Amino acid sequence: MPKRAIIGFAGIALALVTKDTLTEYQTEAGVQLLHAGSMNRTVKESKQDVYYDNNLYAQIRDVTGEEVEIRVAEAPMAQLQALGLGVYDAASETFEGEFAVAGKSYALRWVGDTVDKLPFYFNYRVFDLTGIRFDNFTTRKDSASVCEVIITGVFKKPQMASLKPWAMMQLKEDRSNEAACLAFLTAAETRPEA
Repeated sequence: MPKRAIIGFAGIALALVTKDTLTEYQTEAGVQLLHAGSMNRTVKESKQDVYYDNNLYAQIRDVTGEEVEIRVAEAPMAQLQALGLGVYDAASETFEGEFAVAGKSYALRWVGDTVDKLPFYFNYRVFDLTGIRFDNFTTRKDSASVCEVIITGVFKKPQMASLKPWAMMQLKEDRSNEAACLAFLTAAETRPEA
């Protein structure tokens, strides 16, 4: 029996939510964040010990209302523009930034790796940004200082009653759906479908 325990994450992508109403939900194409560092959440319930049999399984759960903090090692200026956080002029290599994130919602997508290397691909449809801040950390090898981008937000349900708060895919053992899984991270989404 395959071991499904999730052991890490990668491939974070944010897709700007352009419509979130009672009748429509729409996102732009997902923008992949490079150099994912860590993702932490503020648990909304008390800890509960769960005991398994001889196999490990993915723990799929509802995280609506939980606050999340994502850290990425850096965010290129063009990437910040794609996320709607400013304007990048490639000719002059300047970035005019606006990190006031009030009212910005994204679909938060990522890859959750598993023990058996058949990752889950997650799409949480509404992630309300509450803040973007910066920190510095030092690398081990050459003690270089890197600007770390810290993104915080809260998972919420879409307003459209028929749309579930999140969706997921899993890579098949023969990897035949790998292209579809990768597209799942970056595709624009429109609901209800035409």
